[in-house]
Amino acid sequence: MKNKILILFLLLLSYRATAQVPQAIPYQAVARDTTGVLLAHTNISLRFTIHDSIMAGTVVYQETQNVTTNVLATFTVNIGMGTVVSGTFAGIIWGINSKFLQVEIDPTGGTSYISMGTQQLLSVPYALYSGSAASVISSGTGSSPNTLLYTTNGF
Repeated sequence: MKNKILILFLLLLSYRATAQVPQAIPYQAVARDTTGVLLAHTNISLRFTIHDSIMAGTVVYQETQNVTTNVLATFTVNIGMGTVVSGTFAGIIWGINSKFLQVEIDPTGGTSYISMGTQQLLSVPYALYSGSAASVISSGTGSSPNTLLYTTNGF
């Protein structure tokens, strides 16, 4: 009996875990100083800002992250998992207006950020919007009593 309960619990837990939409955007880059020298094995600070509509639009989310580069001066972070400065990553409304990502770096690991540019987010981050879909429900209104209907949250 205990084994059956344990198996049921693990199945329910795995079902819940697979239903989650990742609330982050992977970001990888190479860090260089202002003269182009690679910053290998260096602690750097990053600031990510997501703007609404245009490059200098309203800030809908901003975070900072500290990371150490590897031997090749590359680093990988997940935008949405840093220290929040303003907004909430889950609160970004991906389905309305264009979104732009501004990346800033402080190669000394402090808070004197240098802008690395702003770029429009395309395609993949908008897949996060699909996480707002309500569900697939069963209805007896089709040619089969088990017809599936897709519904959304009104977007």
